[in-house]
Amino acid sequence: QEGGRVEEKIAEEGAMVKKGDILLRLSNPDLRLSILNSEAELAKNSNFLRDTRVTMEQEKIQIKRELLNLEFDVIRKKRIFSQNLRLYKDTLISRNDFLKSKEDFEFAKRSYDLYLERQKQDSIYRTIQVKQMKENLHNMTLNLKLVRQRQESLNVKAPVDGQLTSLDVEVGQSIPKGGRLGQIDILTSYKVVAQVDEHYIDKVRVGLMAVLDRNGKKYSLRIRKILPGVRKGRFEIQMVFVNQMPE
Repeated sequence: QEGGRVEEKIAEEGAMVKKGDILLRLSNPDLRLSILNSEAELAKNSNFLRDTRVTMEQEKIQIKRELLNLEFDVIRKKRIFSQNLRLYKDTLISRNDFLKSKEDFEFAKRSYDLYLERQKQDSIYRTIQVKQMKENLHNMTLNLKLVRQRQESLNVKAPVDGQLTSLDVEVGQSIPKGGRLGQIDILTSYKVVAQVDEHYIDKVRVGLMAVLDRNGKKYSLRIRKILPGVRKGRFEIQMVFVNQMPE
C-alpha cells in the first residue's frame, strides 16, 4: 500500500502467518516529513484559534467599556438638554445654547445606536471566523490521521492466514507503492485430486461427499470439479476439505 525502503524482514519464507502479522518494516523519509509538516501546521492553527478567542474576549470587554461610556454620555447630555429646554421656554438661555444641547444629545444617542450595530456585526463576523477555523482544524486533523495511517502501512502485514511461500525482498531494497513482494498460500484452499474408473462417470457428480483416510485419521471432502476427459480408462475429480485438513 505504501512504498519505501526495506529496513527489516520479520517473517521468513515457509513460515505460517496469521492475518495482520507484520512481514516487513519499511521506511519512507518523505512520508515522515509530511507527517511532521501536518503536525506543525495543525499546532500553528490551534494556537491561532486560541489567540483569536483570547482577542475576542478582550475586544468584548473593550466594547462593553465603550458602550458604558456612551450610555452615560447619553444620560448626561439628555439631562442637560432637558434642563436647557425648560430654561429656553422661560427665555433664560439663548436659542443657540438650547440647539447646541439638543444636537449634543442627538449625536450622543445616534453614536450609541451606531456602536450597538457595530457590536452586532463584529459578533456575527467573529462567530463565522471561529466556525471556519474550527472546520479547518477538523479537516487538518482528519488529514493528519490519514497520513499517520499511511505511515502504519509501512508495516507490511499479511492480508490472510496461510503459508508465506515467497518473499522476494532484501534489506535495503526500495519497494514501489503497489509493488509485488511475495506470495501467501491459503492452505484451506488446497485440493485433493483423484483418478476414478470410467465405469462411475455417470454416478459421480459435483457436491458428493468423500472420505480421505490418512495415517488412520479420516477427513471429509466434497467434490468441487469433475474433468470428464477419460485417459487410460480413468477420469479426474477435484475435491476440497470440508472442515479439517491434514497438517
